[in-house]
Amino acid sequence: YRGAVLEALRAPASLVEGETGSGKTTQVCQYLLEEAAETNTPINIICTQPRRISAMSVADRVAAERGERVGQGCVGYSIRGESKSCSETRLLFCTTGVLLRRLEEDQTLAGVTHVLVDEVHERTIEGDFLLMTLQGLLANGHKGLSVCMMSATMDGTVLGNYFKGAPRVSFPGRAF
Repeated sequence: YRGAVLEALRAPASLVEGETGSGKTTQVCQYLLEEAAETNTPINIICTQPRRISAMSVADRVAAERGERVGQGCVGYSIRGESKSCSETRLLFCTTGVLLRRLEEDQTLAGVTHVLVDEVHERTIEGDFLLMTLQGLLANGHKGLSVCMMSATMDGTVLGNYFKGAPRVSFPGRAF
């Protein structure tokens, strides 16, 4: 499934659907990091999580899988009032609110290559506003940004239409 995910993520917007436990949250971002390392391509990924504890725990898990400590290598996190990252951080897990605040200061997300919106089915005002803002960035021709929405239970058809025919990749069970 790695190839299918990476191909979909080359589009401006994409959808990754997979059952709980399939590895969406921990593996998709690592596929991107690995491909960037293999091709010597600059990368800067932001992965949103709906809750603070999720951002911290997923960052810990991914960093451990990569054999590093959060905030001391390519994996970090940022939540309200706390941030663990460094100049080498290329994958930042954060809450939806943190990314929205960043967009207030930097409306183009300069330097960011990928935004992964995890648990997109958890509909909130913040989450919906983030999707509207990201879709607006892409509609206005933002080059070099790829937005991927990930979920176990979302209606991919609706989001695919909203993001102008975004490619979809679906996985059963433990796919990674």
